Amino acid sequence: MKPALLAALKWLALRGAVRRPVHVSSGQLATKLGVGQQSGARYLLELANRGLVERRLVRGGQMVALLPPARDLLRREFADYNLIFDAQSEVSLTGVLETGLGEGGYYISREGYTSQFKALLGWTPYKGTLNLRVGEAGTPELEAIRAAEGMLVDGFEEDGRTFGRAWLFPASVSDGDHSESQCALITPKRTHYRRVIELISPEYLRDRLGVEDGQELSVTVQLARD
Repeated sequence: MKPALLAALKWLALRGAVRRPVHVSSGQLATKLGVGQQSGARYLLELANRGLVERRLVRGGQMVALLPPARDLLRREFADYNLIFDAQSEVSLTGVLETGLGEGGYYISREGYTSQFKALLGWTPYKGTLNLRVGEAGTPELEAIRAAEGMLVDGFEEDGRTFGRAWLFPASVSDGDHSESQCALITPKRTHYRRVIELISPEYLRDRLGVEDGQELSVTVQLARD
């Protein structure tokens, strides 16, 4: 995204457009960004065309509100700066257990991956993943994970198929009571924004923790590498 558009989003957010429509004019935006009024008007139009803001023309300007994609974008920016200045070493979040499609077990059981898991984590994972859906409250933590660099798992080819790279983050998962298990969060190197996190472990976590779909679990993810 163009720096000027990101700056425009930040200005709108600071005026309260995250929570409600705010009255602005292209001239106000132009003055803030140090550009001509036509450029200010063009930036607002481009933000609307990208589906980042909703706007309605009124006397003396327009009412503008940030849409969810814009809020997510600003959260990602916040997570990046948080990592830079706060040197966050770990994040904790909660998610609701749900059954996946079974694809995770297929992928992590490939020899090209398992050998790297053993080298990076010191253990070979059970052939399946534990899937947790994270709610809206966990968005900053998801963004911190997305912005961090974990342990890189290289991609490879097997039987004519290409398997992509991934990040690994050492973690622990708990049922919020007494049971806690060693695990790792795995996420594709290139992925669209997702609210479901996948955990791998040397154990079958459902049995180890005694949990079923619908239960809420707590996860602590290590972001900083030694």
